[in-house]
Amino acid sequence: VALTTTSDTDVYTVPNNFSSHVEHLLITNSDSSNRNYTLKYYQADVATTYTLFSSHAVVGKGAESVLTVDKPLYIHEGDKLIVAAGTVDTLVVVVAAEEFFDPNR
Repeated sequence: VALTTTSDTDVYTVPNNFSSHVEHLLITNSDSSNRNYTLKYYQADVATTYTLFSSHAVVGKGAESVLTVDKPLYIHEGDKLIVAAGTVDTLVVVVAAEEFFDPNR
């Protein structure tokens, strides 16, 4: 997801009847200057948004792996990962997740 605004952008939402194992969240910066982002997690079952990082910098022309296979995030139906860029048109977010069907959810 290319962040074309400084507003909150949903970069991943767990589909209905699924749980998810987010194995990679990568944020890249195409600008030569350091650029900031804010990462949030929305927990659907309690309708609450949590800020995980606030105004965190990615180095110029660099990338940052926030979540990895060794440090995954387990989330459920309707939960979201949300990112807000500090500057428009410089950051791209890539999410790799394994989804698990849960017919009883």
